[in-house]
Amino acid sequence: MDSISAPALVSGDTIGVFAPSSYVEKDDIEASKAMLEKRGFKVFIHPQTYEREHQSAGNHLQKSLAFQGLWQRKDIKAIWAAGGGNRCTHLLDTINFTRLSQSPKALIGFSDVTSLLNAVYAHTGITTFHGPVFKNLHKYNQLDHLLDLLTAKTVSYPVKDNNIFQEGSAEGRLIGGNLSIFQYLPQTLPNDFCKDAILFLEDCNEELSRIDRMFLHLKRLGVLNDIKALALGQFTDMNDTGRPFGYSLEDIIAEHTQNLEIPILHNLPFGHGKDLYTMPIGARANIDTKAKQFTLLQSATSSCSNLN
Repeated sequence: MDSISAPALVSGDTIGVFAPSSYVEKDDIEASKAMLEKRGFKVFIHPQTYEREHQSAGNHLQKSLAFQGLWQRKDIKAIWAAGGGNRCTHLLDTINFTRLSQSPKALIGFSDVTSLLNAVYAHTGITTFHGPVFKNLHKYNQLDHLLDLLTAKTVSYPVKDNNIFQEGSAEGRLIGGNLSIFQYLPQTLPNDFCKDAILFLEDCNEELSRIDRMFLHLKRLGVLNDIKALALGQFTDMNDTGRPFGYSLEDIIAEHTQNLEIPILHNLPFGHGKDLYTMPIGARANIDTKAKQFTLLQSATSSCSNLN
């Protein structure tokens, strides 16, 4: 499917913040707000951001109204997820995607927000941004890379010899995010959004046996056969509790990508660590392992929101 660039941010623009997943702490939000304001942006923190219902940042209706309300406001140029955690996927049943498509905006987040990022792109074609959640900006190492993307600059991603799992070259649209969330999306999102894409995945705090099942699930769905390349980020704090599983992450990747004639990168600098390079979902990218290149072929944002 074609992608629609989100409008580029310029100094003085207002960024809206809401919490689609678990609740967040006000001190973190205020620290990140101050950092962005020093960069020349205005920040509006939606009151829903500080709601709490058990672990969640309020109920589904509160989250949905906050998100869609921010999207409809003409003064809000981008929407930033306050944090990750749990229960963002519940929002997908409540969103009027047709209405969202009438006024493209940049949407930024990662982890549990993977479902919302990919859903907005799959339903509307609007490029979204798999990058740091708002609460972490004040302790984030790659803010310049993210702001370059949001202000219509073309960026690249570092590739070293030890990042190359399987040689090759490919071009395609970027899709993906957190593996444990993404695995549920191919069967539920429209427009065959996985076809001919570059799939990027990361995860943290998961059992290796569960990672094995997730890759097997994507393989059996046909997703791994549909993609043009696989770019794996950091899989941090993997667990192997109980009886030893015995298979390493590299073993799991090798088994489930066997006979796939596509480039595969691994241990790239995106994931749940501080070096989270931002991936624009829907933007076209190129991977060339021989040249050690992973680059965007287009700006992820533009001064106008026309089809690319």
